[in-house]
Amino acid sequence: MSEAERREFTEHHDEQGDEDTLVIERRRRVLIVDDDPDFLVMAEAALAAHGFLVERAAGGLRGVFLATQDVPDVILCDLRMPGIDGFVVAEALRADPATQHVAIFACTGRRDLEARAALNASAFDGVLVKPVDWDSAARLLHEIVGVRRPYGPT
Repeated sequence: MSEAERREFTEHHDEQGDEDTLVIERRRRVLIVDDDPDFLVMAEAALAAHGFLVERAAGGLRGVFLATQDVPDVILCDLRMPGIDGFVVAEALRADPATQHVAIFACTGRRDLEARAALNASAFDGVLVKPVDWDSAARLLHEIVGVRRPYGPT
């Protein structure tokens, strides 16, 4: 097993009755697409602390490329980026059979009604409003990918 494959799995002990069973689960992968390097670093640290394997893309074009090369479980995507914005990223990923099933969440600081209307009509599955509450976001993402959190903060 390669180092990359090893990082995708996590081991923990699951106590069931009198037995102590070793459980190996595939770590869920999150791709974060944003042009803000500080946000990328903060988001990666926060989600990694909740058991996710995180990959960062500095911009929309890079995000589409990475998502189609190694399909993640969830994508968090900024709306306003130079080049192609988050709406174009989401539409491109929905048009690709390999990524059309992936949950895509917009990350935005915009709270106005115009932004909400645009998001409601978009290819996004949901919205995380910046500044992001990473504990709540991690719980939501674990629910979305259908896996209980094996460890970490509650």
